[in-house]
Amino acid sequence: MNGAVYKLNRVSNKLNYAFYKVNCSPSRLLSALCVSLMLLVLLAGQVPVQAQERYPSKSITIVNPGPAGGAIDNPARAIAKGIAEILKEQVITLNLPGAGGTIATARVANAAPDGYTVLFHHIGVATAPAQYAQLPFDTLKDLIPLGLSTDVQMMVVTRNDFPPKTVKELIAYLNANHEKVTVATSGSGSASELCAALLMKQVGKRFTLVPYKGSPPALLDIAAGRVDLICDQTSTSAAQVKAGNVKTYGVASKERLPLLPETPTLTEQGMPFIFSVWQGFYVPTGTPAAIVQTLSRAIEQAVQNESVQKQLAGYGVMPIAAAYRSPQAHRKRLEQEIVIWTELYRDSPKQ
Repeated sequence: MNGAVYKLNRVSNKLNYAFYKVNCSPSRLLSALCVSLMLLVLLAGQVPVQAQERYPSKSITIVNPGPAGGAIDNPARAIAKGIAEILKEQVITLNLPGAGGTIATARVANAAPDGYTVLFHHIGVATAPAQYAQLPFDTLKDLIPLGLSTDVQMMVVTRNDFPPKTVKELIAYLNANHEKVTVATSGSGSASELCAALLMKQVGKRFTLVPYKGSPPALLDIAAGRVDLICDQTSTSAAQVKAGNVKTYGVASKERLPLLPETPTLTEQGMPFIFSVWQGFYVPTGTPAAIVQTLSRAIEQAVQNESVQKQLAGYGVMPIAAAYRSPQAHRKRLEQEIVIWTELYRDSPKQ
């Protein structure tokens, strides 16, 4: 819809320009000479317009739904730097947190489809349709996926004096004390809330969720003993675990992470719990295919850059498997995950 309106406005502007240059009054509008002159003006105008349409010719803004220094902001800035080097243009990152990421998504979905406003979002873009009855955008209709870029693993983190000593004891404790267990989240639609939803489904009980404005304040309260636990991204929680401020029962991945080689997976301890947060880029529907291709290639190259990968690894973020990096594969996964999360929220424990 936005792309169609944008194109109609451009056509209207060109016609108005032609009317002005040729001075076609209503009485002259149908004359063959007037029409011919208008066509000549329009065609002549194509040359400078096309010459000016080099992309990119100005700075690109990458919008992300997290606070500065947060789990999604850090990789956004690292990849943005790589994109800027490839495209030889400035790339700015803009933080628009709040409303489960829907504020940032709406900003991009309703932006001009010219390739200069890009969304960097995580799995929350697929869960929003399940979490909100009404959205100011249609995820599949208003956004073009450019390709998934990165993957972040999750880990179960608790206060140091939380009673369970092992994963087996943790499951039993959560089951027996679910009414008084408090679970922090980074807010509605956040990765930690999604992980909490999966954890509740695994245990079969509901916990008391305590929303925060991002992981950092949540981790501070867990370290202080005011909240019991969080299922958080390693990109924000690993540093707190290493510092001894909180403890972890394991990572929700298939294999141990290079960032935390001594931390076992939950699966190897008898709890088959695997959950990672994929991240990717989007532009508004209506963006020209050539621009989509340019951005997609730049993102792919940036993620493969050794310097960018080193920076991402420091946050516990890994490049996603190559099979998911194309726009087509990204869209397919987005469609699949919308269905998965809609069913999960519908069937989540009510007690």
